[in-house]
Amino acid sequence: MKTPNPFRELNRRLAAENPVFLHEIVAKSAGTSAAPDCSRRLHYPRIGIYRGKGASHSWLWFVEIFDRAGLYDLCFLTEAQIRTDGLDDMDILVMSGGDTFAVAEALNRCGAENIRSFIERGGLYVGSCAGAYLPLNSSKEHLNLFNFVPAKITNVTSILPEARRFKQKFCTSYGCSFIFHPVRESIQIKTNGFSPFQGAGDLEAPLYGGPPMTVGESSQILATYTAFTDKTLFLVDESLAEETLLGKAAVIRHGMGHGHLQLYGPHFEHPHYPVANDLLIRALYWDMPHSRPPARHRSPEPGEIKDLEAKQFVTDIRRQISNGRIVATGLEILPLSWQIGNKIYEAAKIRVFLETIWQRIRILEKLDKIIVSEKEKLVLLETLSEIVLLLRTMKKGLKQTQATPHSGQEMFAKLNDACALFLKIYFESMASAFKKKATLGKTTTVL
Repeated sequence: MKTPNPFRELNRRLAAENPVFLHEIVAKSAGTSAAPDCSRRLHYPRIGIYRGKGASHSWLWFVEIFDRAGLYDLCFLTEAQIRTDGLDDMDILVMSGGDTFAVAEALNRCGAENIRSFIERGGLYVGSCAGAYLPLNSSKEHLNLFNFVPAKITNVTSILPEARRFKQKFCTSYGCSFIFHPVRESIQIKTNGFSPFQGAGDLEAPLYGGPPMTVGESSQILATYTAFTDKTLFLVDESLAEETLLGKAAVIRHGMGHGHLQLYGPHFEHPHYPVANDLLIRALYWDMPHSRPPARHRSPEPGEIKDLEAKQFVTDIRRQISNGRIVATGLEILPLSWQIGNKIYEAAKIRVFLETIWQRIRILEKLDKIIVSEKEKLVLLETLSEIVLLLRTMKKGLKQTQATPHSGQEMFAKLNDACALFLKIYFESMASAFKKKATLGKTTTVL
């Protein structure tokens, strides 16, 4: 039996615009008495998740933990949306793992200025792994547009150490130097007792290339790397890993204007680490804007489908995803990978996207209505069909020993688009049902 999420009922009340106060969040997740600064009334947050160029599959981890917590007011942002007005009605911007250089180049100066403005007017920026590197001080092209936080990384070197394993994922060029990754997988972390982590102790979270940091007086260290675990995989000599990581900042908090940045080296959002998940979500409430943004640019209601039409739509999605999962499973037994920018994608990553949709199909079909436009229906089903065709073509080409270097890039782009559109439909439909049930004071097995 799954453990009930500590935030779900509170979010149900927020969705119905009933009073919820910050001290309730702290008490629910930490079991500690409320501090004097915990009396603020909260609102249901509008969260933007970056899924544009440079983002890896790890943005889906945020989707998973927000779904569990009942945070359904989500928007999946591309670089073009951030460069224009995509942040205008957001409370929180989440930047996940991926290729920091590709993200910075895609967002460019317009995106950097819009993110700066978003934070300074009260928004919260949450960066994990690549998203944590992005706003740190750098002199490198594109990255130098995002010098928001005066912190330094300790995993940069001009002389590259010898890699023990994962040579393809072990390092990234950084001008004339290199950023290297000392370890992967679970690592021990100690919280420092400051808000919003007050009352929290030691925990574990996975590290997949995120930064160890040193900070100046203007930033607050919320947690440090303290020890390795029996699951830690060393990519370099253990003594070098200790020198690079242990005692360094794992999570930092930085104020900018009226807003804040929270930067996580480890993946606190990884769904297999519930203690870290709860701390991250608690921190969102702590630093989210005190009031809603003044302008909310919402698209017109896209329409809704019910009964047989909804059932057929879900059936069509299930058919395509089922076909894709079968082919993708067959590809996983092959030594297959693609380099896209600075990131390596193995065949197993294909099913991460497909499973994100598959796990939610049964929930979607139980809802009274699905919020979707006719255009969205057609685009989603067409994109899923194209993905299945690409996977089958790729498998056939591999059997004929034909190289498929470009098909991987096209396939992951389509997987990203399909997931984002499906999740838009899913979360808008769930938000509608969630708010309705909250208003009526009822609960269901679905919600």
